[in-house]
Amino acid sequence: MSNKKNKEVQKESSESEEEQDSGSERDSDFDSDGNFVGDKELQADFEGRNPEDCDFHGIKQLLRQLFLKSNVDLGALAQIIISQNYIGSVVKQCLDDGQDDDDDDDDGSDGVFGITTVINITKRKEEHCIKQVRQLLTALANDNADDRAKALVNKILSDDANHVGLVINERILNIPAAISVPLFASLQNELDKALKKKMPYSFQYLVWICKTYKTSDDESEVLFANQEEKPLVEEALASFDVDVTEQAELSQWDYDGGAMTPCRKVLIFEGSKFNQLVRLLKEEVENV
Repeated sequence: MSNKKNKEVQKESSESEEEQDSGSERDSDFDSDGNFVGDKELQADFEGRNPEDCDFHGIKQLLRQLFLKSNVDLGALAQIIISQNYIGSVVKQCLDDGQDDDDDDDDGSDGVFGITTVINITKRKEEHCIKQVRQLLTALANDNADDRAKALVNKILSDDANHVGLVINERILNIPAAISVPLFASLQNELDKALKKKMPYSFQYLVWICKTYKTSDDESEVLFANQEEKPLVEEALASFDVDVTEQAELSQWDYDGGAMTPCRKVLIFEGSKFNQLVRLLKEEVENV
């Protein structure tokens, strides 16, 4: 029996110019990671579903966008996300009525457009890929954070009494921020249900890794790949930035005549603020 649960349907489109027909021009619409970056009109219906085995490769690819070349077993991390399929959602394209998403000729791996979930990296600390995530967070803090943030990271990861949730909010380029609102609303409901069943999803702290970019014109200006995450910074107990230029396939992207350098912003929150964070990201989306 499929464990799929349709959570939200949303039609999204990007602004278009005259459609190009040549193969070379079509190729130019995608970056080195396979993300669509062109300006042709794309219109589709999306829905949030519980992760399934067929989503493995799509989830792994999205995790690679976030973690890049970090020493984390992304396949194992994707398996954890699928194993806790009662928590979190993948974004899939709605199928036509006559289309069977269980078709043996299509495993669905290329159809994952986003993933929103949270993983308990304290409860699962003995699993190899979670050990790698914890080691990565410690190393990033030690190399990039100020003393206060560094001490906080080491504190929350060294005390098993502190259950730490790793929030993953990742999607392909050009999927609008509005889709995050129903995904996080669904995640809230799922966490509430899990807590009523006394499952380990009560977090003292949350770690949230955001994809950001800095412009060459103004290093203090930070652009968020996921716009809804921008207002969350003010609520963080601590945060620090990591330059990932050396890990990214493309170190810079054009931006209004300048360039953008890829970074990661690591945010640490009190776990009790999760609902407030969801409210803030919803307000950000509504105000755009």
